[in-house]
Amino acid sequence: MTVSLSPETQKLLDEKLQTGQYSSPDEVVRAALEALNELGGLDEQTLDAIDRAEEQIERGEVHDLKDVRQRILDKFVGK
Repeated sequence: MTVSLSPETQKLLDEKLQTGQYSSPDEVVRAALEALNELGGLDEQTLDAIDRAEEQIERGEVHDLKDVRQRILDKFVGK
């Protein structure tokens, strides 16, 4: 089977492979499908949230996770 991936999805796949946790694209996809299966599938609200997030990313409305984490710590933990 041949699967076509968007550049964004290919980047995510490549990033997962670079961690060394997975030895092949098949392992990444299998893990993702198993995780999705464990969740019982995604409801419409979750799918809509994913679509909105992708649109925000395309518009460049993203935040570095380290910055967000630090702001949360500052606000709620006082660190």
